[in-house]
Amino acid sequence: MGSLPSDIDIFLSTKFTHLVIGGGTAGLVVATRLAEDESITVGVLEAGESAYDEPRINIPGRFGETLGTEYDWQFATVPQPGLNGRSLPWPRGRVLGGTSALNFMTWNRACREDYDVWEELGCEGWGWDGLLPYFKKSEHLHPSSTKHQLANHSYHDPLSHGTTGPIHTAYSTQYGASHQYWHDTLEKLGVETNKSHFSGSNVGAWTSLTSVEPELRERSYSATAYYRPNTSRENLVVLTGATVEEVLLKRDWDSEWIAYGARFTYQGEEHEVNVEGEVIVCAGSVQSPQLLELSGIGNPDILRAAGVESKVDNPAVGENLQEHMMTCTIYEIDPQIPTLDALRSNPTLFAAAEKEYATHHDGMLTAIPSSLLRPPSPPPLHPAPATTSSSAASRAITVKD
Repeated sequence: MGSLPSDIDIFLSTKFTHLVIGGGTAGLVVATRLAEDESITVGVLEAGESAYDEPRINIPGRFGETLGTEYDWQFATVPQPGLNGRSLPWPRGRVLGGTSALNFMTWNRACREDYDVWEELGCEGWGWDGLLPYFKKSEHLHPSSTKHQLANHSYHDPLSHGTTGPIHTAYSTQYGASHQYWHDTLEKLGVETNKSHFSGSNVGAWTSLTSVEPELRERSYSATAYYRPNTSRENLVVLTGATVEEVLLKRDWDSEWIAYGARFTYQGEEHEVNVEGEVIVCAGSVQSPQLLELSGIGNPDILRAAGVESKVDNPAVGENLQEHMMTCTIYEIDPQIPTLDALRSNPTLFAAAEKEYATHHDGMLTAIPSSLLRPPSPPPLHPAPATTSSSAASRAITVKD
């Protein structure tokens, strides 16, 4: 009896119309949506492995434990002049599901203006009105009860959420001790509670939604929400443990460079896969431009210095990336108040929390930081100078806003 074909044999013998490089947050969404068309055959190459049963990924209260592990590419920035030369870690997911398997499960949305400026820059359809239907399409909101809303300020506007999408979103059942004071304290400081922070403005204080499936209280991310329900599709083939080294390019009849496949490494051996249609690069904000440059697409000066043949001159590749900082404030509190820090330093307390989570899908291990705030914009430090009215009759002084 012959042996069953291996994963690599199946992948290389499949004729793909579309190849997605990167089975992460975006890559699995693109691949599964494409595979809804049965005339399309989609291949996905992902460097990481699947980790469906990994408790450090699945259990909400264990957020952050995968950073710096085998599930993280463990990138670091170059030394930062503004930080006295320090280099900072830059976590990126090296696992099926990408960084959606590593993030802290805070389900949020930017303000309308943040998206509208994309459209103003020429990205048609990428403004708030164009994107909102797709935000809703991805989401399956499990709304909180009236009792929960009153107790935890877990408000939402139903018109701004989806209820049939793959990603489950729900409010936590457990909150840190300080959360009970969050909204009232900020109200006294003049910061109002925003009861519809998904509706185009997240200015104010709010209790955040989480990307957590509410029955089992497990992380909902692209691998479990998009790909796993579609593993039986014959026109969707995912190969994990495959690191792409290059997008393969060739000249077409009009002497333009076109992508026709990818070169990748799997278990120490190099392979090539060809595609009849499109190659879609979804390798993340760091590795997508890196892969394009390794393939000869980018700034010719940078490519030349790296010993890479320049094929497509595009100096914008790898430029203008802006990343936000995560800055933590550390303070001491009464040791009688239970926190997730206590779980991580007290094995007995952690074991009790694990048992409660396993038995009832509840308890401290379901808690995620959910007390969020976007303060109103402060007034300018230097108001505009006063100007004299040109009306000789009034000689009024007007101040520009």
